[in-house]
Amino acid sequence: MEKQNRTYALSASLSDSALWTGFFAAVYLAVLPMADTIALRNVALLALLVCLAWQFSRIRPSFRLGLPILLWMAYLLIFPAIATDHGVALRSLEGQWGRGILAMLAGAGTALVLRDRNTGTSFHFGLASAWTLLVFLSLVAWKALQTGQIPWGYWGRESHHADLGYAAGQTVVLLTATLLAGQKRYRPWALLLVACALISPALAYSRAGLAFAILGGLLVFLAVVLTQAGTTRRYVLAGMAVLLLASLAVIGVAVKVDPRWQEMTVKFAAGFLGDPIQIECKGTASIEAEIAERYGPPERAQRVIMAVRDGDGARMVILRAGLELAYKHPWGLDGSRQSFQKLLRQECAAPVLDMAHAHNGWVDTALAIGWAGALLYLWVLLYFCVQGFIRLRSHFELNEWALLLIALSIFWILRAWTDSVFRDHMFEMQGFVLAYALLQVRRGDGSTGPKGAAG
Repeated sequence: MEKQNRTYALSASLSDSALWTGFFAAVYLAVLPMADTIALRNVALLALLVCLAWQFSRIRPSFRLGLPILLWMAYLLIFPAIATDHGVALRSLEGQWGRGILAMLAGAGTALVLRDRNTGTSFHFGLASAWTLLVFLSLVAWKALQTGQIPWGYWGRESHHADLGYAAGQTVVLLTATLLAGQKRYRPWALLLVACALISPALAYSRAGLAFAILGGLLVFLAVVLTQAGTTRRYVLAGMAVLLLASLAVIGVAVKVDPRWQEMTVKFAAGFLGDPIQIECKGTASIEAEIAERYGPPERAQRVIMAVRDGDGARMVILRAGLELAYKHPWGLDGSRQSFQKLLRQECAAPVLDMAHAHNGWVDTALAIGWAGALLYLWVLLYFCVQGFIRLRSHFELNEWALLLIALSIFWILRAWTDSVFRDHMFEMQGFVLAYALLQVRRGDGSTGPKGAAG
């Protein structure tokens, strides 16, 4: 009889659609930031969508995303009809923008399916998001044992340090929300994982990754400060101070071992010299004399020139060139990732500084799908943020998902100014987690005690 009961329980678990929904959601979140996992993340997303379709009749009454999101999705669907190249725009919709829409729908559906379970908390999401970082730190430890020294600048299995930075930023936001408003039993583990998330981009020499991971955590604290009063605010301000001190210590070590932090402001400033389109097309010859005059001696001036060609200065040149191109093409091009490159080649057939994109999410989005598309997505992110503030202002208790809506939406708004993050897996990360948080906030999950007693 006992054996039959165990068999029945196992069979019931395996046929539990909510269990499979949570499993595929965790896999999807874990592999999203990882390099060379496109096939796996697509399979996980497809399996997740199948699970949600199976349960759609149950979750349909609560499946509401909001007007800004619906308008944004509608614009993406109709953009191929107004694009300069309809075929390329359709392929971009299928390969990039469409997956972002599916990720957002999957996040909302997952929230509704898991609403009656003791899973799907900000800690569980943070743990899944930290998977890339834990794999990286394991590889760092193995390499350190082999070489006898810390492998600074090592990326592990990732193809670029930026992917570690994106994972770190999202992880810090999720787990800081756990620390301030999540279940107490998860908080020690959340603190440990936050430390891992701050250390990882520092080890990988990801300056923006480290800076924005710190900013992400501070944004969660700031959301509490702006919406709470009394004892809670004092505790949170103390927590912000501790996070800042720990972060400054990590940055201090990073500055010593990563030479790119040195002369960074000078190199950025040099990127504002000259005509950006001319520099992109013909190189730095037109501004080299001015750089030598401003930033001599010769060795230092040459470093600055090299940075304008391929470094911090180049990012400023590309940003300025992208803004000029966006002004000339207010309706965008064809929705593709290479819109900046294609438009630049209309200015000159063979640019000397030939970049595929502008390294700025807002500019690249405007170049791809027009200023209307960029402004609509800004409205979407602000909508998420406002919904978080409304939840914290109108209820008596803290809510981890409301904190997340505020902090993560602002995080991506700001992060887009330093990298082209409204594409590929970053776009899916935003859509899935923010839509999940929105549906959780609307039903009131993720709450702790009353205001003033958030511990």
